[in-house]
Amino acid sequence: MKKIKIAILVVLGVIALFVLVQIINASKYDMVVNVVEGENVVGVNPLTERLDFGDLSRNGRLARQVSVANGGGIDTYVMVWTRGELSDLVRVDPNFFIVAPGQEAKISLEVRIPPSAETRKYEGKVWVFRIPKPI
Repeated sequence: MKKIKIAILVVLGVIALFVLVQIINASKYDMVVNVVEGENVVGVNPLTERLDFGDLSRNGRLARQVSVANGGGIDTYVMVWTRGELSDLVRVDPNFFIVAPGQEAKISLEVRIPPSAETRKYEGKVWVFRIPKPI
């Protein structure tokens, strides 16, 4: 009975370590959009250190892209998660996919501002996880 408990603790420890490593290694990007008054207003900010969708009016939409490259020798699972208040306004395509060795894929993040949105700044985060495919 004692050996079973130790084995379970070891397995749980390995799983916890795997999850911790994936969280640390994930690419993390800040997202921001400023909803402004007016119609068809689009003010793009060309910053590269975050996903800044700039100024958008209600009913506006704008897409940004993130590239994911696989420089390793095996396939890599890629998972994209969004968090924060902006995550409800962002559509990620694709959000679960595989990148083959030597290949590159693009992730499109499109923000759509609903007509009922308040005029203010919305913020969020994007986490891109890469996990080697075992087989």
